[in-house]
Amino acid sequence: MDKAEIRAKNFIRKEQFPYTSAFGFEYDSGDYPRALQMALDMVGYDALLAEQAEKRARGELMGVGVSFFTEGVGAGPRKHMDILGLGMADGCELRVHPTGKAQLRLSVQTQGQGHETTFAQIVAQELGLPPEDVEVIHGDTDNTPFGLGTYGSRSTPVSGAAAAVVSRRIRDKARVIAAAALECSVDDLEWEHGRWFVRGDPDQGKTIQEVAFLSHGNLELPEGVEGHLDASAVYNPPNLTYPFGAYICVVDVDPGTGEVKVR
Repeated sequence: MDKAEIRAKNFIRKEQFPYTSAFGFEYDSGDYPRALQMALDMVGYDALLAEQAEKRARGELMGVGVSFFTEGVGAGPRKHMDILGLGMADGCELRVHPTGKAQLRLSVQTQGQGHETTFAQIVAQELGLPPEDVEVIHGDTDNTPFGLGTYGSRSTPVSGAAAAVVSRRIRDKARVIAAAALECSVDDLEWEHGRWFVRGDPDQGKTIQEVAFLSHGNLELPEGVEGHLDASAVYNPPNLTYPFGAYICVVDVDPGTGEVKVR
């Protein structure tokens, strides 16, 4: 049986997800056969096998390697993971200033992955702010929330999720403030990218920047609603994340010198 066929034969099927492994880990989703087939198509796998057969007939050495992986990353479920008794949840704080500019404080530290870009984009997507208006602050333990750091591909699954959660809390608070400003019920407001507006009257609305200014102003807010537009969150992921993928490698070996060329 061909090396690709035997891997495909042993895959967890798409319809079997969520799938609990023999070790008790729950793989939430995946389409392994499709991922492998895409890789095979990209490299022209059948043509490579034909080329390999021709070269072997001439005494030349050519190898075609196929591998597939599923990796558990995003270390975080505190019920399963800790460091010296400290649960692996991560904190996040977000503040939208009266100017409409935002400040995001994280408990992870970039190591060159581009956290400043990634996390600014998450907040921008959730609130409708331009990414360049989101300042990302990290690496200063005197001014950032508690967390257990950057490693094991956990920054985006854990702190990125915390950034999304805290942004949604800001958005929910902005809805209440917008309703007060528009003199309508919270239930009458609908969200579009960056703006709460009155259902049936889209011209009546407030952008997130306008709400940020109002939250610092003299608008009379509903009872129990504090001024300013800020929030915090501690995210405890319910599970690891399970990325997967296929690798295909082709090598040519000179039988006389042993020199290996990787394509």
